[in-house]
Order: sequence, then structure tokens, then C-alpha cells
Amino acid sequence: MLNSGRQGHTKIAGVAIFVLLILWLYKLNAGNYLLPTRESTVQPGQENVEVADPEATLKIEEAVETVEAVATSTSIPDAVESPVTPSKKPTGGGKKHEKTVIMGKTYKEDATWVKEKLPDWRPIIYAVDSRTDKDYLHVLVNKGKESMPYLTYLIDFYDDLSDINVFIHAHENGYPRAWHNEPESADYSAVKMLELLRLDNIREKGYVNLRCNPNPGCPADLHPQNESFDKGRIEIGWRKLWAHIHGNNLYPESVGVACCAQFAVTRERIHEQPKEYYEKLMEWLLTTDEEDAGRVFEYFWHMIFGMPAVHCGSNYRNCVCDVYDCTAGAGKKRSLNNLLMKRVV
Repeated sequence: MLNSGRQGHTKIAGVAIFVLLILWLYKLNAGNYLLPTRESTVQPGQENVEVADPEATLKIEEAVETVEAVATSTSIPDAVESPVTPSKKPTGGGKKHEKTVIMGKTYKEDATWVKEKLPDWRPIIYAVDSRTDKDYLHVLVNKGKESMPYLTYLIDFYDDLSDINVFIHAHENGYPRAWHNEPESADYSAVKMLELLRLDNIREKGYVNLRCNPNPGCPADLHPQNESFDKGRIEIGWRKLWAHIHGNNLYPESVGVACCAQFAVTRERIHEQPKEYYEKLMEWLLTTDEEDAGRVFEYFWHMIFGMPAVHCGSNYRNCVCDVYDCTAGAGKKRSLNNLLMKRVV
């Protein structure tokens, strides 16, 4: 009799649990119940309301807003997103590097020449339009031409910068693809350009533009204070970037710098701005609707690193021998004529 009673209670309890489980699943499917999180603010009488962890919710909302901002911005025609997990940057094992060369490359460009011909430089090279290239680092998105790999380096390597950091394009040599390289002898060779680079001059000045030819860019290509601009003028995007960084419209009257976003900067000059400053520049690049954000940055890099709005040399020959070693060559004699080749000043 006792066993019979126990069996009856067991059956009743099992049926009750089964019924409650069915009801719970029904309400869950109807959306009346939410699965609990780490924190709950359910009060008596509010059993059907579950509030998620506010901190976790905020982080999710911020991530969604960032993704939506990038997705809704105007894409450059060749924009390609990077892998979900970008390549990890090398740490260098705590080793301090004297000089690093930084560049972005497309899948069509060969950047193997950097390691082969510049063995005493640390190469930091980003594959800007490849998801699978394991030989190079990657960027968030292929946008803004060289600006994206440049800013990525400044942010990711902020605590692992070299004494001297040289930002250049991936073109090794040849006209017209490397027409912006100096000096214009030796087939516009980037290798020769870096071999002749005067590191003492960079250390002294903090920032050096690698191009001495003032055209294009100088003496003053941009006039941000004008009231109106023709469609496509760089000033339109330039003013947006200025406002994003400085929070005002106190634009300089003129902006001038020799093109084309190839320059050298010391660690100390980069560190004059906190890491958050470069992250703010990246924020603008990721969210801007400017179709040619890279050109905007071409007229901004020198100011980012502390130079005046108009940063143009007055004498080409003097500039070349300030930036490059004009005494290089047989017998250490001045080889300025060889450097300049047929340059007419």
C-alpha cells in the first residue's frame, strides 16, 4: 500500500513537471520569456520581463552602430573588406628597430623587393585587398588608398615604432607608376631613394616629405576658407576632416605640400599625439562619404605631424641634398648632377 502511494505521487509529479515544461516552451516560443543573462531586474509581478546586462547591451549597440556606419558610408569602387580576424602584427620580441618601411599593396603589386633589397629595414606591409594573403598584414577595409595602411600602422604599432618610420607606396621603380619618387635618377627607384635617405636630417626635423619637386601640391593647392567649391574639390572633404579632428571651422587660409603622401617621421614626433588621436583619424576615414579620402589625407599628413599648413621648399636642389645624400658615389664626391639627371630647375 505504501509503495502504491509512492508510485502514484511519482506519476503525478512527473505529469505536473511535463505540463509545466510544455507551458514554458509555449511561452518561450511566443516571445513571453527571455533567457536570463548574468543580471536580472525582475520584480514580483514582472515574471515575464527579463532585462539583459546593461553593460553587455551597450557594447553590442556600440558595435552595431560602428558596423552600420561603415556599411552606410560611400564605398570606394575597389573596396574589399578584410578577413574577420586580421593578421596579428609582429611584436618584434621587444627589440627596438632603427627604421621601418610601411606600405599598402594590392594583390597585383609585388612587394617582395622590400625584404630582398632593403634587408636592414623592418618591413610592415599590408595587403589591402586580399583576404587570404598570409605573407602580409591586413586592414579593416580597402578605403582611402595609402591612408588606411598608414593609420593602421600608427595605431597597431604605436608602442612598437621604429626610431625612423618611412611611409611609401609599393611601386619599386619605373615611369609612370613611380613618377613621384625622388631622386628621379635610377629609374625612379624606391630602393635607391631609401638608400640615399639622410637619417640624420629626419632625426633633426622629426618629419620629412620624401618629394622635393613642388609640383603638384605647392605653393598652395587648397584654399579652405573659400565660401564655395566646385564639385570634386579636395577642400570639401578636407574641411570635414578638420572639423572632425579640431571641432571647429577655423581653417587655415591656404594648404600646400608636395605630393604624394610619402614621408618619414620619427617615433618622438608620432608620440607627440596620443594613440587616441590616430584612432580618431581612422574613425573619420571609416565613416566618411568622401569618395577620395586618400587625397584629403595627402594634404593633411604634414599637419598631423606638426608642420605648417603650407609646407613647401623654395629651392629644389637644396631640398634634394637636405633629404638625400648628395655626396654618395665614387670617391664620395658630390653627385648632385647624377641625382637630378636632366632636371631643369
